[in-house]
Amino acid sequence: MSLPLAVATIGLNPAIDHHIGIAGFTVGALNRVSREEIHAGGKAVNVAACLADLGVGVALTGLLGSDNAEVFERLFASKGICDRCVRFPGRTRSNIKIVSGAPPQVTEINLHGCFPGEGYLEEVERAVDVLVADCSCFVLAGSLPASVPAGLYRELIARLQAAGKRVALDTSGVALQLGVSARPWLIKPNLAELEELTGEPLPDSAAAASAARRLVAGGIEQVVVSLGERGALFVTADRCLQAIPPPTIVSSTVGAGDALLAGQIAGCLRGWRLADSARLAIACASAKLGMVGSGLPPRPQLAALMADVVLRELDRG
Repeated sequence: MSLPLAVATIGLNPAIDHHIGIAGFTVGALNRVSREEIHAGGKAVNVAACLADLGVGVALTGLLGSDNAEVFERLFASKGICDRCVRFPGRTRSNIKIVSGAPPQVTEINLHGCFPGEGYLEEVERAVDVLVADCSCFVLAGSLPASVPAGLYRELIARLQAAGKRVALDTSGVALQLGVSARPWLIKPNLAELEELTGEPLPDSAAAASAARRLVAGGIEQVVVSLGERGALFVTADRCLQAIPPPTIVSSTVGAGDALLAGQIAGCLRGWRLADSARLAIACASAKLGMVGSGLPPRPQLAALMADVVLRELDRG
C-alpha cells in the first residue's frame, strides 16, 4: 500500500551509476574488475529512495530515456516511489564509479546527459504543477543538462513558493547561485560548493558556519553544509549545530550527501527539533557510506547510528 504523498523530488539529469570495484586501479595499465553493480542514480533519485525508506510518501518527476528506463522503474516499484517522470526517446546517461584502495576511494567519470527538447521540459513542468496538489515539500536536486537554462531552478522555486510549498535545493555552480537568489527554504551545499557560492575560502567549521549564517540572514530558513568526515553543519536563525558522525567503515561515498538531505527533510516533516533531525540526517549519511546502491538500511540500524552522533553547538563568534 502506497503512502500519502508528502515530498516530490525533481531530477532533470539522472544517471545510471555503474559501480566497478578494482583492487589496485592503475591509470594506463590493464585493470581487472573484481565487482560490478548497476544502480539507478542521480541526486533526485537517491533522495527519493532514502525518503521512501524513511517512511515518507514520495513522488519523483524529471526526464528519463525510454531505452534504458527499466533500472529506474524497478527501483521505483521496489521502494513505492510514485513515478511521474517524463520519458523521451533515447538513453539516460551513465556514470562510472571506480572503487579502489583501502580505505576505498572513488574515481568518478560522469558522462554528458542528453536533453530531448523544450517540449519534454514543459511536460515536466506540467507534472510539477499536478504534484502541487499533493506535496508540501519539493526537492530540486542534481545538475541541469547543458542545454537547460541555468535559471530554471530559480523559476521553479519562485513558482512553488508562491503556491505555499517548502523547496529544498541541492545543486552546484551557476544553478546554485541563481537558485539561492530565490531564497529556497533549505539548501545543502558541501564545503567546496559553499566556498564557490560565497566567493571566499572557508578553512574551518567556524568560517563555514559564519558563511551559512549570512545565507540564513538573507532569507534561507535552513542551510545544511556537508563537511565529509567532519559531519555537517545545520544552521537556522536560532541555532548552529555541528553533527559529527560515529566511526564508519566506508564502502562508497556516492549518495551520502543525498541521504543527509533526505534525513533532514524527513525530520523536519515530522516536526522534530533541529538536534533530532540533525542526528537522523547524519545517521542516514553514515549508513550510506557503508553500502553501495540506492536507499538506506533497516531503521533499527539507523536508530543505533543516531545514538552515536555527537552534537556540538557553535557560538556566533
